[in-house]
Amino acid sequence: MAKRKKRWINLDKISVIMSVYNEKKVWINQSIESIINQTYKNIEFIIVLDNPDNEDIKRLLKFYEEQDNRIKLIFNQKNMGLVKSLNIALSECTGKYIARMDADDICKLDRLSIQKKYLETNNLDFVFSSMIIIDEESNELYSTNMEQLDYKQVKSYLEKGNISTHPTWFLKAEVYNSLNGYRTINSCEDYDFILRALKKEFKIGKIGQNLLQYRIRNNSISRSSSLEQFLNSRGILKLYKNNNLEKDKNLFEVLQQSKLKSSKHESQKFLKANNKYYQGVFLFKNNSKLKGIFIIFCCLFESKYFVLKMIDTLKYKILTLKLF
Repeated sequence: MAKRKKRWINLDKISVIMSVYNEKKVWINQSIESIINQTYKNIEFIIVLDNPDNEDIKRLLKFYEEQDNRIKLIFNQKNMGLVKSLNIALSECTGKYIARMDADDICKLDRLSIQKKYLETNNLDFVFSSMIIIDEESNELYSTNMEQLDYKQVKSYLEKGNISTHPTWFLKAEVYNSLNGYRTINSCEDYDFILRALKKEFKIGKIGQNLLQYRIRNNSISRSSSLEQFLNSRGILKLYKNNNLEKDKNLFEVLQQSKLKSSKHESQKFLKANNKYYQGVFLFKNNSKLKGIFIIFCCLFESKYFVLKMIDTLKYKILTLKLF
């Protein structure tokens, strides 16, 4: 990514960045409304449309721009993908703080106020939070871990696996500027970024509150490329531990290996196992513990890579239990 131009920074302003592609209009409505109706009012909302041929979405975004002068629209000339779209949005930010948002998620209306206060009170550079997982019909499925973590705990956890919830990120603009935004990784760009932030010794904390509803979509990129994302995560973490994460050549090799292993057949098996796993988790958390455990156990026979994921998860649970 090219160096971004210096911009005047408003010390009280929060810049919210969001990329829109093919989300349902009702989801986009809910997402935008949850930002423009935040209790914290001094914001700018930078929205990048990465699907310039979708006239319905374009009209909807222009309607909101006309209604609220805090909204700034950017229309890509062609589809560029999430990472490049986010970097384009970052280049336009003028706030001291930057918050991530997705076009199919819904914020709690005091999300930004809570995150800003928590970050400043605890002398942090970067925070994320717990969130509620919802389905395509907005039904609540389950909550992510609601444990509150200080920066030492977050660092220890992140050095074992990615616990951060990307759509809930809230951080100082200087963190993005120092790292020159996201690197071009089709999936796992968030883990790459947050590990590089750790290397720069930025202090990261986790708020133990559900501040966002995160929508799981059947055709989302994160689901269809879940095997590649998992393999990228393992490779990126290994680079981090070996102090090789900043070297683009090493990163490229990791990404290539992940792509080679993520054949259509293996990806489908991994996704099937992953879907079953979350069904089991949902049942376990909703008073069907034996049935949930049985479904989770059956996942191990679906995909050899999912077995690796379960081993990593088990190691993580054991290590974090010993640490804390």
